[in-house]
Amino acid sequence: EYEKIAKTLKENDPPIPVAKIDATAATSLASRFDVSGYPTIKILKKGQPVDYDGSRTEDEIVAKVKEVSDPNWTPPPEATMVLTQDNFDDVVNSADIILVEFYAPWCGHCKRLAPEYEKAAQELSKRTPPIPLAKVDATAETDLAKKFDVSGYPTLKIFRKGKPYDYNGPREKYGIVDYMIEQAGPPSKQIQATKQVQEFLKDGDDVIIIGIFSGETDKAYQLYQEAANGLREDYKFHHTFSNEIAKLLKASPGKLVVMQPEKFQSKHEPKMHVLDLKDSTDGSEIKEHVLKHALPLVGHRKPSNDVKRYTKRPLVVVYYTVDFSFDYRVATQYWRGKVLEVAKDFPEYVFAVSDEEDYSSEIKDLGLLESGEDVNVAILDEGGKKYAME
Repeated sequence: EYEKIAKTLKENDPPIPVAKIDATAATSLASRFDVSGYPTIKILKKGQPVDYDGSRTEDEIVAKVKEVSDPNWTPPPEATMVLTQDNFDDVVNSADIILVEFYAPWCGHCKRLAPEYEKAAQELSKRTPPIPLAKVDATAETDLAKKFDVSGYPTLKIFRKGKPYDYNGPREKYGIVDYMIEQAGPPSKQIQATKQVQEFLKDGDDVIIIGIFSGETDKAYQLYQEAANGLREDYKFHHTFSNEIAKLLKASPGKLVVMQPEKFQSKHEPKMHVLDLKDSTDGSEIKEHVLKHALPLVGHRKPSNDVKRYTKRPLVVVYYTVDFSFDYRVATQYWRGKVLEVAKDFPEYVFAVSDEEDYSSEIKDLGLLESGEDVNVAILDEGGKKYAME
């Protein structure tokens, strides 16, 4: 295909040369042009590289090369906005959502991110409404960098009406695009039927968070949405304006209900934790309420929730065959019930059960692989040490 392209462009008037470079041999050239994947196609116009990220067909590549070769062709303006001390507040405070990169011109990681970031900016600018991307030279705008605790490069932050949130998404075009589209949506999903709540309770596997409000103009609802934005990557938030759901939960509008699925409930803890949302309620109170009640007295620690749910120490883990499916739930709950009787007396510890197959390497490190016991126990402390119960 590439040979066909070379032949076609050679016959152009004037001829356009086509070349190829072994990037594994010419490493300095690959580095100079920020080549990080193969194959990478660049069109050079008067020595300046133009990225090609279209399809790899002869027709499309030839068309693009001819377009760029036109003497009147100029590169499109950058979609990424440049922010300085003079325009930062005006732009960021007025945006419902905007992604800002704090970079240093000399930073290698920043240079590698730059083309991906610009491509994402171009893609997101086509949306309705567009999602803007911007950049700040942190070495020139030192006050801005200091204000937002920028200590490394590149640092990416999402701003919503001027309020900063950490960006924890991918750093390539499509990843940035998908992540920002998701972030631009509401942090909380509306539920309208009691059946949805019943399904959360019956089939859920994680904490259930529901805000109850009188309507979208409810001040408490706005406060809830803002607080949810700060935790949206770690928790699923829901809200309702339904009187039926309010009755089911025995809660009136202006209440935040946090509860566990039925399989994690016990007689040793309340079925739900309710926070009264007043005009004076601060967003930090909502966050604290969610974090405080996110885990049941004895939860299910597994690889998919380990990092987000079980980082607090000291952590007591009970290993056995943990399976909450219908056929094995009784046996699983039998041992979990035994753990509950201990956990209720030690509130300073976090307790969890874990399937021994999920944590076979951890059990091996603890020296419990050959213990011969159906149930093994360990304590993980704040210093990273692990203690096995003998």
